[in-house]
Amino acid sequence: MAAERKIKVLLADDHTMFRQGLKEMLATDEQIEVVGEAEDGQEALALAGKLQPDVVLLDVEMPVMGARETMERMLGLPRRPEVVVVTMYDDPRLVRELMGLGASGYLVKNATIGELLTAVHFAAEKPTGPKKSQVIIMPPEIMSRPEQKADDLSQREMEVLLLAARGMSNRQIAASLHLSEATVKRHLANIYPKMGVTSRGEATSKALREGWISARDVTEDAE
Repeated sequence: MAAERKIKVLLADDHTMFRQGLKEMLATDEQIEVVGEAEDGQEALALAGKLQPDVVLLDVEMPVMGARETMERMLGLPRRPEVVVVTMYDDPRLVRELMGLGASGYLVKNATIGELLTAVHFAAEKPTGPKKSQVIIMPPEIMSRPEQKADDLSQREMEVLLLAARGMSNRQIAASLHLSEATVKRHLANIYPKMGVTSRGEATSKALREGWISARDVTEDAE
């Protein structure tokens, strides 16, 4: 009798220790085989095309190429893998956005090993079976949070966001607002998950789209 075909998984995360942890957890399931590891979005896309994994475990915050672009391009491959997002971000809007782009699952990084294995198996079954509902593994109270508004950010965070949208560096923002660079970095680290974004560019685009700031605000010279 032929051996059962294993589920081929590609890990895409820029943290080596986290990838190793995922690999060890997946190794407890004999039906799953990790076929490759990527440290950034560009490498993940290249390996997805070369190795043709069934499932890609993709982190949201990926260097070189953003997670959204990486996922969209992966799902456009001739043999498209299923994508399961594994991230520290638990913002409901980010969940809806990535699932809307075609992700099969969304797990926060404190998910259990059982939940991880369930998400991988669920995703792997989708190509050969009927389309099922997507898997979202995170506390239900998080998904019931109200939609974000501009007033979810503090006045200082809005100031930092606006100056970042103008293309100012952390050092320039710090000088303008009379803060330390470390404080600016901390504000940005708080702003991104609140907005469900992972970069300055995404934060700027979302703030403009939602009307939190205007194009005139962005192009106006900072005083």
